[in-house]
Amino acid sequence: MLRETINRELDHDPRFTWRGGSVTRIENLSDIVFALALGMIVSSAARPETFDQLTANLLTIIPVTAAFGILFMIWNAHYIFFRRYGVADGRIILLNCILLLLVLFTAYPLRFIFDSLYGYIEGVMGDWSRLQAAGINFREAGIIMGYFALGYGLIYFVISQMYAHALSKADMLGLNSSEVAMTRQSIWIFRVQILIVALTGACAVWTPMYAFSGWIMGLIWPAALLVDRLIPIPEADPDVSPIN
Repeated sequence: MLRETINRELDHDPRFTWRGGSVTRIENLSDIVFALALGMIVSSAARPETFDQLTANLLTIIPVTAAFGILFMIWNAHYIFFRRYGVADGRIILLNCILLLLVLFTAYPLRFIFDSLYGYIEGVMGDWSRLQAAGINFREAGIIMGYFALGYGLIYFVISQMYAHALSKADMLGLNSSEVAMTRQSIWIFRVQILIVALTGACAVWTPMYAFSGWIMGLIWPAALLVDRLIPIPEADPDVSPIN
């Protein structure tokens, strides 16, 4: 009983009543796939056999951490969806399957991008061996960024469709005005991310910016703050009872 009380107080949105109950088989499968993708990112390098190789492998914690962080944000959006809405009908199952496939597709390009960035930083400092060993030039780095942008954009398109489907079930789920606004806000934040990532991919593949176009993705955070201002969250309806 104490554990349930603590979970209710600490393990959910303060302004959103979670309708997801116990963890479903869909979420279990999804967590396995996300764990596999995280493993692909962490263990994509060959097993070190010498001290120098071990040292070089440990230094990959820098690009691995960046890639891990992006994949974790995707997992968090997925996690919050199932906790908030608890929807697992046929449409959500289909969208979730597509999402998991895209996550696996995106894992290796994501790791390659940050490996290339780390190799470039080493090159600026005088050591181009990492990029030379990978056989990556500026043009190829741009194409890799394009692969990632395609996968990342499709991932958030699918997630936005999941949230839009939950919004269409607002009456059935008993969402109050505050929760409806928060759902709309999430959808528009995802859509803005898609537009920014599409611009990033286009610049990476079809302009001389190549992989440096990745800095465009830095616009995601200020854009999300702008959406937060444009879609304010009203106070919850007093006549709507939370669902326990």
